[in-house]
Amino acid sequence: MGGVSFGTNQSRKTTLANIHPFPAILYRSDTESDVTPRVAPPYDVIDPALEVTLRERNPYNIVRLILPEGSSGGSPYETASGLFRDWMGAGILYREDKPAMYVWEQEFNHDGTTYRRRALVAKVTCEPYRPGGVMRHEHTHSGPKEDRLKLFQATGAQFSQIFGIFDDEQGEVAAILARLAGGTEQLAATGDDGHVSRLLGTTDNETIQGLQDYLAGCTITIADGHHRYETSVAYYKGLNRQGTTLMTLVPSGDPGLVVLPTHRTIELPLDEQAFSQALAAKFSVEVLPLESWPGLYQESAHHPESGIILAVAPTIDKVFKIGWHEKSAVSTGPESSDRQLGDVVILHEYVLPAISKVFSEDTQHFGYYHDAGEAVEAARANGRWAFLLRPTSTQMLLWAAEHQVVLPPKSTYFYPKFLSGFINAYLD
Repeated sequence: MGGVSFGTNQSRKTTLANIHPFPAILYRSDTESDVTPRVAPPYDVIDPALEVTLRERNPYNIVRLILPEGSSGGSPYETASGLFRDWMGAGILYREDKPAMYVWEQEFNHDGTTYRRRALVAKVTCEPYRPGGVMRHEHTHSGPKEDRLKLFQATGAQFSQIFGIFDDEQGEVAAILARLAGGTEQLAATGDDGHVSRLLGTTDNETIQGLQDYLAGCTITIADGHHRYETSVAYYKGLNRQGTTLMTLVPSGDPGLVVLPTHRTIELPLDEQAFSQALAAKFSVEVLPLESWPGLYQESAHHPESGIILAVAPTIDKVFKIGWHEKSAVSTGPESSDRQLGDVVILHEYVLPAISKVFSEDTQHFGYYHDAGEAVEAARANGRWAFLLRPTSTQMLLWAAEHQVVLPPKSTYFYPKFLSGFINAYLD
């Protein structure tokens, strides 16, 4: 593939997000380029049943490294370290000879529409969050980071990537990714949800330098993988040196940036009057029959400017349509800014705090669902409330990162996930 020229990118306000080529660690395929039996979703979306399925699917499935089991009295992390060494020694996994950058192309269907998403896979200089470098949009929890850090320390490698988004206003990088995607496929895999992944690499120095020059002017916003990124920072801090972390980077204008909603279920007293009164200061609450929720949800989904959140209480056959009071609709304070960030912020910053004051209940223990019907049925089965939310858009996410606003956990769910094991790397 020949070299590629880029614009100067001098209009950007931020700098220093550095990307680097690297020699990938890849599965050696037994069936041309297809490694489907050996890859898996990210560790944090694998439930126990799927974990069993993946372990049984193939003795070299990556789940054995990302969710290792202890053996012979040893720790799970020691097991992962031993397996990784064994697989590298036996040629199950191998390291490429030359540093490269890669294109990861995903093709998938969602709601009857076929999408194609292309990401640049590279190493990114790993450092604390800052404007002009890597920025977050969600809070994290300590438990998963402690777990991932032990895995990093044991194996010295990454088997899952951090998913980042960068601004590509003129579509320059997107055009290069499309051109590179026309090359020779190195690997392919099909996820359990049916999406197809393809991996292609380039070692062309001019193309790599052009990509480095362009991304040096971009802030990278994490879309998925906050725990893994913060673990990478902690890993290198423990070594008292700088390093890089593996990322898949998608241009912000890519049409395949599909975000699903993340609905919540929560256990609260099923008291219709108290619920409405708790929200009365800022919100109007309309109580409607339970069977009206699908139509109401479709209506709100197609009118994101409406500012409507639905609270469904199946065991009392009611749905509550929550909207801002007219008098507060022109607020110019923090409330107004928070509304720009959508339903999840309104729920966590305004609705739930008001409810918790009245019910004196802990409103932190959630069930999470990406399908509204599944959320409602789960609420029915467990005597809970279901809060049906619209997805946080990519634009909202980038706005939050730019303004250093940190959203609640599970604010976004980009679909589909990037597969673990499809492309891997040593922690340098």
